[in-house]
Amino acid sequence: MSPRMLMSIGFAIAPSLTMGCGLDWSLPHTHFDGVEEHGYVAYWEKLGEADLGDRLVIPMHINFNSHREASSPTLGKGWIVPLLESHVEPIDENRLNVIMPDGWTFTFYRNGNTETWRGNAGWVGETNNTLFTITAPCGWRIKFDQGKIQEIENDKNQSLTYRYNGGVATEVDEDGKPFVQVEGSPATGLATGLIIGSQKIEIAQAQRPRVVTKLNQNLIAGFDQSLSELQWPDGRKQTFTFGTDKDLCPTLAIAEAVLPDRNFTWNAETRQIKSDGDWTYSLQPKQDHLRFDRVSSNGQSESFEDDAASGVTMERVANGPEISTYRFTSGPLTGRIRKVIEENGAEKTLYAASYFPSGQVMRELVYPDRVRTYSEKGKLLKETAGNQIVFEQDYDDRGRLTHILNPGKQIEVRRTFDPQGAATTRVFKQGTLFYTEQTDKNNKLVSFNERDK
Repeated sequence: MSPRMLMSIGFAIAPSLTMGCGLDWSLPHTHFDGVEEHGYVAYWEKLGEADLGDRLVIPMHINFNSHREASSPTLGKGWIVPLLESHVEPIDENRLNVIMPDGWTFTFYRNGNTETWRGNAGWVGETNNTLFTITAPCGWRIKFDQGKIQEIENDKNQSLTYRYNGGVATEVDEDGKPFVQVEGSPATGLATGLIIGSQKIEIAQAQRPRVVTKLNQNLIAGFDQSLSELQWPDGRKQTFTFGTDKDLCPTLAIAEAVLPDRNFTWNAETRQIKSDGDWTYSLQPKQDHLRFDRVSSNGQSESFEDDAASGVTMERVANGPEISTYRFTSGPLTGRIRKVIEENGAEKTLYAASYFPSGQVMRELVYPDRVRTYSEKGKLLKETAGNQIVFEQDYDDRGRLTHILNPGKQIEVRRTFDPQGAATTRVFKQGTLFYTEQTDKNNKLVSFNERDK
């Protein structure tokens, strides 16, 4: 499984990094689309992107969270535009969260009593009075002042700088040229448009009911401004309608002509999800995490639980069997998969792995009977199915390939080396010598002899 697939199993906070390092720029996601790890409604969308050249494409993501009390200067109550509103959120003296410009949340931990910090994916941070600077292993750097983003520098010396008006980011420039701008109404003070590259998206806001719970009864205590409509240059529109159900639980309906409607309902007191369209949710607290169970209107059931402390992730989809993934939780193998078990009346091992001390996979078992063995450098040495060899290869003590066996294609390769490093390779097909070739120590062909062809 790839790192990205492993993360999609759970509510991973830190993503893998595109181009090997820096910001991910992918749209944040969770296991069940529409609900995040704490059970709050979480709706993510990509509005557009700006191509700044040299393989740097900056997307603009937006997010609504039913637990968020803050108001986005651009989209209103409960929303955030991470590219414009990336910031630092202190947790305590030794921990803080950074809402990254792409929307992912990274957690940084203080190194002892110093002003240095360690974060996700190799990022490190340093505080200096009101400044907080975080740096990726490859050189990406983001600067914050008094918790607000000021500048992004990538590994290609491109610099993105922020312009503020009254403490609110209204423009992002690349080498002095704006590629993101917020337009607003002088009369209302509300944002009316977002310019992303050459594309302008019109924004409208409306009043959203503020629901509170008193004496186990939901009441509407007032109204707040929040996003109600987006319109793209091609005429495409998307509407966001906040309201309440018959029990005065808060609701959000999202509609667009070419996409399926979304209809969320959440608990007014806990702010955790109750339903998402056809799915009705049940959340069960389990020590430091939640178990998610949901049932559709046609009777399908799914569940998910990520117990990070124990290293166990459980998933069941569409009335299927329960799949449990076990990971190491300490030492150099932290996060790596130990085994994957299916439980459907009887326990079945779908996958199991053992590792070298370095962390490299040594042996894999894939259901029902496929076994792969690797060298410490990650090279596949042998694969069997039902105790029959599927593929085998050998290397000498200098890491040079000396033998390949592929019974399925009835091919065998034998290679020998002389003291100077010149190689003689014999290729057999269906047990008969097919050809012989010789190469010098620089791997240049010296001779080639076809036989029995």
